[in-house]
Amino acid sequence: QISTRSEDFIIDTLKVRGHLHLLNQPFTNEEIVKVFHGAEMDIQWLQKDFGVFIVGLFDTFHASNLLELEGHSLSFLLRFYCNFHADKKYQLADWRIRFVLMSNFSQTLPQEMLDYARSDTHYLLYVY
Repeated sequence: QISTRSEDFIIDTLKVRGHLHLLNQPFTNEEIVKVFHGAEMDIQWLQKDFGVFIVGLFDTFHASNLLELEGHSLSFLLRFYCNFHADKKYQLADWRIRFVLMSNFSQTLPQEMLDYARSDTHYLLYVY
């Protein structure tokens, strides 16, 4: 998932795997700050699995440590800075699952999982 100040995008990496290298154009642009939370594993997966590299990273987890906040989880930061209470029930879900929408026979995630994924990045720029 990727969020800007005005839009949120949920990207199905299984469907567009061969095109993810196109993200290198904005992701390696040092003029654009990329905000992650606890990015260490994300960075490894993006590089190893998709050939996507990040330049200009700001990690809200590490920032919360430097600020010596009482909590460092994304859930804490969302409550603290945005008054948003994240439902973390899908945090450890199997994101490889799909179901068929009868209207167009495309494969997608259940709406609740899409909403969770969106909320995971939607507020990061506000936390930043």
